[in-house]
Amino acid sequence: MITPERKIMTLDQAIAWHAALRNEHKTLAVTNGAFDLLHRGHVEYLNQTAKEADALLVAVNSDASVRQLKGPERPLINENDRAMLLASLQAVDAVVIFNGPKPLDVFSAIHPDVYVKGGDYTEDSLDREEYALLKSVGARFVFIPFVAGFSTTSIFRRLRDGGSAPTAGQSSCKAVLNNALDMIFCRRSVRRYQPRPVADEQIDAILQAAMAAPSAGAKDPWQFHVLKNDGLRADIAATLPYGRFLAQAPTGIVVCGDLRRAHGGELSYLIQDCSAACENILLAVSQLGLGACWLGVHPRQDRVDAIRRLLKQPAEIIPVAAIAIGWPAENPPKRSRYRDDAVYWER
Repeated sequence: MITPERKIMTLDQAIAWHAALRNEHKTLAVTNGAFDLLHRGHVEYLNQTAKEADALLVAVNSDASVRQLKGPERPLINENDRAMLLASLQAVDAVVIFNGPKPLDVFSAIHPDVYVKGGDYTEDSLDREEYALLKSVGARFVFIPFVAGFSTTSIFRRLRDGGSAPTAGQSSCKAVLNNALDMIFCRRSVRRYQPRPVADEQIDAILQAAMAAPSAGAKDPWQFHVLKNDGLRADIAATLPYGRFLAQAPTGIVVCGDLRRAHGGELSYLIQDCSAACENILLAVSQLGLGACWLGVHPRQDRVDAIRRLLKQPAEIIPVAAIAIGWPAENPPKRSRYRDDAVYWER
């Protein structure tokens, strides 16, 4: 039996190990992630991933790359311990720690037969650089949904807020439902931000979430203006009544719609589609440990005209909302705004 210590390899060691596999005509599956605070969802995902090939290599983010992607409070477990926990799983045959937000060096050196990604990704929504590299080496793509109700983020929040895990006697359906909805109930508007910048990789992930929103007729009429320029962000903030939240944030996104792409060319559909994208942005921001605040633009024509002028947009482009994004300098508690009087059961 191979010990966990021997499964943890440098990239050069992994290259030699993979060459030996190839000599035995064995296939290799690769997946990657932070795997911070290993939980049941991770284990079930890796067990499924291991079935896709003869051997499984897990590329795990270094501590520095986890901080870059998820913020200063992460990782909860250092890279060496995370690698050891992964290597201790029977499903895992090798572990490599990589630096940077993407494991491109791993993919370049080790050409996997299968690349496995968790969640609701598709080939179209994968990182384009990673996809092109894996495609060029002939990798097959497999997508395995995450196990509902399990995430490091929800566990971290429970620890931070003094919550507890569902009891063993609690119905599995209720436990899964509570955990799955936690990302919604924990989302709060954040109006004070740290001066720390938001990484481009995080913005890219947020935009992928935005464009996963539904749209009428699947027309996807949206476009997104990422406000990295301090001067432009301040100018846009000055057009909004509560623009100071945007001015103080390290970045922001203006969500717009193109009437030429909207279903039937109708403004009402455009607003619905862009609003769905805005909600996805807010949820993705919260899941990444960031904070955000939605600032309305449409239907106030003076705001629409001012922002359209600043962004040099034609009349067919409709600015719908501006969203301030940054690392929170406040921690509003989660709350429910449920009202019985707003619900009508039509039985």
